[in-house]
Amino acid sequence: MGKTLIEKHEVLIACQALGAAGLGDGIGGHVSRRVDGQEAFWINAFDRTLNEVTESDIFLVDYDGNVLNGKREISKGFEFHPAIYQRRQEINAVVHTHGFWGTALAGQARLMKIRHNLACFFHEDQAISPDDSFASIGDAIGTANTIIIPWHGCITVGTSIGRATALHQTLEEMAKLDVTLEPSNAPELPKEWRDRIKNLIDAEAHYLEQTWELMQRKVKLKEN
Repeated sequence: MGKTLIEKHEVLIACQALGAAGLGDGIGGHVSRRVDGQEAFWINAFDRTLNEVTESDIFLVDYDGNVLNGKREISKGFEFHPAIYQRRQEINAVVHTHGFWGTALAGQARLMKIRHNLACFFHEDQAISPDDSFASIGDAIGTANTIIIPWHGCITVGTSIGRATALHQTLEEMAKLDVTLEPSNAPELPKEWRDRIKNLIDAEAHYLEQTWELMQRKVKLKEN
């Protein structure tokens, strides 16, 4: 399998993994993978849920939104994918869903509060767009790896599709905890703990890489 086909297959696995995690029941989620050396990316078609995506539903698209290998419709929200890739050369994958809990957090038009050790992934590494216009998202993300779109949903990015996808599932889980605890006014983790914990779970424990492996195993179990 050539490199570009491997990149395409990565999008397929990410879509299926997000679907298996309960993040792919409705129309509108999209996953992209930058094509190395080109101003183009692989992305899933708009008319299939993440649960339904097959390899024939993934298309090569240039930064102007032209589908280069078919005639299917992609999301009107494709614009923030090239906007992020152009601003962040280290980013190779973008994930956007309307998961229930991420959207519940977005519905509160606020950043996630750090109420669990895994939420430290988002400590000083999340942004909120000024509105839900596609044009605003690329600028708003800055150096963060997560962006919350008010009253819409969430985006995660990563140096690999595995990190972006695993971060997205972690975001959904931590949003569930945060939104559930919010009425109780539960305290956040002390700020002086957060960098240490983030280093432990990421650089030392490789939590996102382990979660990506788990998500792929769940896809295989679903297929069997």
